[in-house]
Amino acid sequence: YWDYDNLSDRIDNLPMRGAKGTTGTQASFLRLFDNDHEKVKQMEELIMKEMGFNSVVYLSGQTYSRKIDYNVLSTLSMIGQSTHKMCTE
Repeated sequence: YWDYDNLSDRIDNLPMRGAKGTTGTQASFLRLFDNDHEKVKQMEELIMKEMGFNSVVYLSGQTYSRKIDYNVLSTLSMIGQSTHKMCTE
């Protein structure tokens, strides 16, 4: 039950990196939209919804927060541990 609950929570709350270039900024999108921040924000919102996410990482460098990776891998590790326990006892 805990693994399922944790996985469901992770899926529901996992943020999308967002519409950002390789350096983690939206500079290229701002150029495309003549520095119209509202259009870039709307585009990111549309992409986020189309991809099935509820939120985006708003501040991102070249590497977004590694804590997100850690949380996902911890959840997968818990599932693996439970699977191993079920199969070896």
